[in-house]
Amino acid sequence: MFWNDDWSKGSESWNKGCNMNLPAAYRAVDKVLDTLDFNALFAGFHKYKYALCTGSEICLDGKMIPGQDLFRGNTAIEYNGEYLAIWNMEADPVEDAEVLAYLLVHEMFHCHQRAHGEKRYPSDLALLNYPGDIENFQKKYNENLCLADSFEKNDEKSLRKFAWIRNMRMRLCTDVVQQELEAETIEGMAEYVGLKALQSINRKKFANVTSDYIQKLRAQDRLLFDVRRISYYSGALCNLCLDNHGMEIRNDFASKLTVYEQNPIAFDDAPITIKHYDFVSSCYAEMIVERERVVTECIENWEYTACNALICGYDPMNMFRVGIFIYCKYFVCLNVNGTVQTIHTSVVLQLDENSNQTIVGYYCVKQHG
Repeated sequence: MFWNDDWSKGSESWNKGCNMNLPAAYRAVDKVLDTLDFNALFAGFHKYKYALCTGSEICLDGKMIPGQDLFRGNTAIEYNGEYLAIWNMEADPVEDAEVLAYLLVHEMFHCHQRAHGEKRYPSDLALLNYPGDIENFQKKYNENLCLADSFEKNDEKSLRKFAWIRNMRMRLCTDVVQQELEAETIEGMAEYVGLKALQSINRKKFANVTSDYIQKLRAQDRLLFDVRRISYYSGALCNLCLDNHGMEIRNDFASKLTVYEQNPIAFDDAPITIKHYDFVSSCYAEMIVERERVVTECIENWEYTACNALICGYDPMNMFRVGIFIYCKYFVCLNVNGTVQTIHTSVVLQLDENSNQTIVGYYCVKQHG
């Protein structure tokens, strides 16, 4: 889950210097959360337990407990037999209770998904191998522009154009677009519910966030190629567009159909001209060159360890793939013969050539002493 410093400017801080007052932050955000009608955000949704944490301490139910390795990142976890939303106030400090409430609702919806047996998850490791099809990216950028226009102008015609282009991509690139739809189902849906909460809490801040998302869809930069990340924005805005046109969002957790497939958007049969943008090919080429350089430098300078293992934990927002190598910026968890080992540093994994998940070894900074 992402947030922008500008969204929370002018708020009272509970972070004084290096001292993070987690109980104060918990009390402040809990007051905001108590104003929400969770069932109105999504039928059957309710407030889940949550925790605010740093690397060394956790505030759960307003009480402090020592830090635990399980409480890593901003996500939903299973803890003591129940699902729990967590936010790391050290890695991603938020000094606005209203913004923090919105972010926690996003994570709470992930709890709700898990509690209802959600299975429509994208394969993060398969998404790392998303094909470099420039024509597909050209179409995807046109699709993003139509979606941004539809939300910004409340324009149904632009929404139909968006659906026409997406339907074409679903036919031409079925497997990879299915991964996008699954990412939107998980992350876009959670963000949509979070944004509806923010809309109820503070309409101005809701407008600021959605305006930022519109600009992200229109941006002529590498975000276009970060399929998982951009699905936060496209999935959320697509659902908000349906809201704006009076359509009730269907999301049957038991169905194999994604949220987009459960909420079909009518479109005209007349073909739409796809405009080509020079940045798509040039920006993609620059990204590939830079990634190859990073991986090559790591391989040349880091120590190699042979290791037959399965990738079982990772930060999907901070990793990329080059050929048979996966670069993980912060950490990775490996299942080695049934034992989970965590590497708490940057690492380059070498994949088995026939797998997206099995590795034969890895490179990381040489250990001294």
